[in-house]
Amino acid sequence: MNSSRNFCTQVNGILRKNLIEQKRDTCKTIWLFFFPMFLLLAMSLVQTFISHELNPGYSHILLHPKKWPALLYITAMPDRAVETKSSRFVGLAPESCMNTGSCPVTLLLTGDNKSFGLSLAQKMFPSTVSLNSSQVLHSLANMVLGSEKGYNHNFDFLDPAYFSNIPLYSIQLHQCSKNSTFVSLNGVQRELRCVRGLYLWMNSSSEVNDELFKGYHQGNLEGKINEFVAVMISNAYIRYLKGESTKLLLGSLKGMPNRNSSPSQEISSALGTLIFAWAIMQLFNVVVTSLVREKQLKQRMIMKMHQLSDNAYWVSSYAYFLMLSVFYVVCLAVFSAVVGIGFFTLNDIKIQVLFYFISINLQISLGFLTSHFVADVKVATVLAFAFLYGSRLFAKNIFELFMEDLTQPRIWTTIMELYPGFSLYRGIYEFAQYALVGRRIGTQGIQWKDLSNTKNGMRTVLVFMLVEWLIILFVAYYIDKQASPKNNVKRKILSILKRIFPNPLSLPRKTVKKRILLLMMNICKNSSPKTQESSTVSIEMESHDVSKEELPGKPEKIVVSGLSLAISKGECFGVLGPKAAGKTSIISMMTGITKPTSGKAFIEGLEIESNTKEIYTRMGYCPQKNLLWETLTGREHLLFYGRLRNLRGSDLTVAVKNSLERVKLIYNGTGDKMVHKYSEVEKRRLSIAISLLGDPKVVYMDEPTVGLDPISRTKLWSGVLKHAKQDRTVILTTNSAEEAEFLCDRIAILVNGSLQYIGKPQELKAKYKESFIFSITAPLHYGKEVEELVRQLSPSARKIFQISVTQKFELPKKEVKIAAVTQAMLSAKSKFPIHEWALTPPSLQDILTKVASNNIADDQSDSGAGTLVSAALSVC
Repeated sequence: MNSSRNFCTQVNGILRKNLIEQKRDTCKTIWLFFFPMFLLLAMSLVQTFISHELNPGYSHILLHPKKWPALLYITAMPDRAVETKSSRFVGLAPESCMNTGSCPVTLLLTGDNKSFGLSLAQKMFPSTVSLNSSQVLHSLANMVLGSEKGYNHNFDFLDPAYFSNIPLYSIQLHQCSKNSTFVSLNGVQRELRCVRGLYLWMNSSSEVNDELFKGYHQGNLEGKINEFVAVMISNAYIRYLKGESTKLLLGSLKGMPNRNSSPSQEISSALGTLIFAWAIMQLFNVVVTSLVREKQLKQRMIMKMHQLSDNAYWVSSYAYFLMLSVFYVVCLAVFSAVVGIGFFTLNDIKIQVLFYFISINLQISLGFLTSHFVADVKVATVLAFAFLYGSRLFAKNIFELFMEDLTQPRIWTTIMELYPGFSLYRGIYEFAQYALVGRRIGTQGIQWKDLSNTKNGMRTVLVFMLVEWLIILFVAYYIDKQASPKNNVKRKILSILKRIFPNPLSLPRKTVKKRILLLMMNICKNSSPKTQESSTVSIEMESHDVSKEELPGKPEKIVVSGLSLAISKGECFGVLGPKAAGKTSIISMMTGITKPTSGKAFIEGLEIESNTKEIYTRMGYCPQKNLLWETLTGREHLLFYGRLRNLRGSDLTVAVKNSLERVKLIYNGTGDKMVHKYSEVEKRRLSIAISLLGDPKVVYMDEPTVGLDPISRTKLWSGVLKHAKQDRTVILTTNSAEEAEFLCDRIAILVNGSLQYIGKPQELKAKYKESFIFSITAPLHYGKEVEELVRQLSPSARKIFQISVTQKFELPKKEVKIAAVTQAMLSAKSKFPIHEWALTPPSLQDILTKVASNNIADDQSDSGAGTLVSAALSVC
């Protein structure tokens, strides 16, 4: 029960943190939500413009359709079939008829029975026509009507010939007069002219095809159009069988009743596949960059060290991305419906909910999986946009061709749909096509019954995405669990490579062997710095040289070697050393960040490697760099980490308030300011407050004052760190001897991975009390004179430090007399310029400089280049 409450508290904390961060990240929110909506709005405006501006005067409501006569398409006069150089078929009208406008429309006939065919042809066109003004439609039904105006999609069921200035034609068998008449059709006055119909017999269908091809402008040498007309033969056949009194008339045509039959162009469906695919797929970029950023900035690591469980991280992060994605898709759908885009409104809502739910879950799972193999946010962003735009590009130009080409085997389309980007594109493509057809014919888009239609592919896409979602989610979770220090994936990969390439020369580069440290640290109960020397705890050195093959590319390095420590409860223990001495490597190993290669570590009887979760409940950690969220306030940081430590209610409130007061962030509303407004000192104070939250037994501070100026560093020492030592064990690393002397009860000097000294600062100073430190500042070109002067003062003098024009030397006390030194310096000033000089007892920083200079190595490393350290931490 308690573990369930802890789990819920941690999930609640991460969800709150993510939502606050998303709320305050204005640029990302605007790009994620408002830019797609801007595209939808622009598309809606284009839709409105096309519907209203390009179709003026057209009724959008068709409740009572009107009747209109049926029309044939008749070739315009310049393109009618006549006798030419390319087509000399006997019976065609001469080309001179073009000048008089009397060219007939020609019909080609063929068949097995020529006499029967010619008999039918005589009955195709009426010999004479009469127009009854009281029954116009019936009179026109006895005629063969046509128009030179072609079909236009914008008019849907209406023939555009009735709304143009081109006359209507009545085809007759005999020569027509040039007179024309006017008829009134549903209030529209149209001119009716007569045109002669000519029929010609062809011996075979191949001859018909040949003549038709010659009538095509690229089918003849003259580039001339020579078109024929096509007519219905049903009425002629009935008259042939039953006599002239029997007729099969096509009385009229009319559109189906429709409440919204406007001939609008569904731009959203025509272009929606690309736009909506981009809008949905950009969620992948959000997921993968967020996860990689937390990993790169080591924010997940620090959360885990504050007791965050892997399961809580997964559930909370996945739930956050799912809520964000669902809210995003709902906003797109609602906004699309408001601005009148039919992509979402025409298709069945239940199918859309199922499709988008599976697709966003697939993208989230794919984001988790991708984040395991990418360590840099910039690389993750490039990969995400490559996935986004690359998928769209290949889907539109390649995948869509396979979908629409019915001659291609369906297996290739199915195989390509296994790629998540193509499966998403296919589903959106089906929505767009169904919406496009539905808008045109006045019906709905895709419905549940359409899933059984194998031609649309929606059911296959849903199954593929569902299976891929579950598989990728499982694989991503498994890899994440295996990536913990206990299950080092890199080591397993190297083990496999060793089996494949037993010869080191087979690898692309030289393998690197690293020597590993065994560090044993015992934190003992019932002991203090004052009673340490009488304690039963023994300090013993146990050195282990462990060879390990790592990824190639780095030379052999000794990181830390030969170190064994015992630290008492309530003691502040400092690890002092120059840069690249191995301090951060020790902290990484002692906190469980780096898996030990050998040896064991214990805290209060708990071994670190096998009891990591329990150890983290007793441990605090202040990293060398501030691992903070810039858009969160100091108070929100402490509330978040307090929830990770399972603090709730009043306990959490009190703990946060006390922490802010302890680090001096409670005044002037500093704790309620966002971190990006903090100074470096305030950020370090907040990092220290986080490490002390929950009253941990052991606190690790990795160079807590790094990067601060001397005044700020001193204030932090006296105001915060001095009180942080109370009632807890503090392990502090630093390269400042002054800081170690001010804060630490004992110090260990670490140089180049080796322990040079361990003890109290006073004891270390006493060890080097037999010497003076002589410092002198003089121009560089007087270096030889300076060295001669020092040799006169002390023949055994040794240079321990030099930076620019300042040099320091160690002088044995037995060879130095202060009066003689003063006299020599007065004499030397008359020979060459000396800006300043001093003779002092050695400070702790001087001692550190001396020790470091004696043990400096050619190749140093602090924590980089794949360094591994093994450690032990024990409480006795």
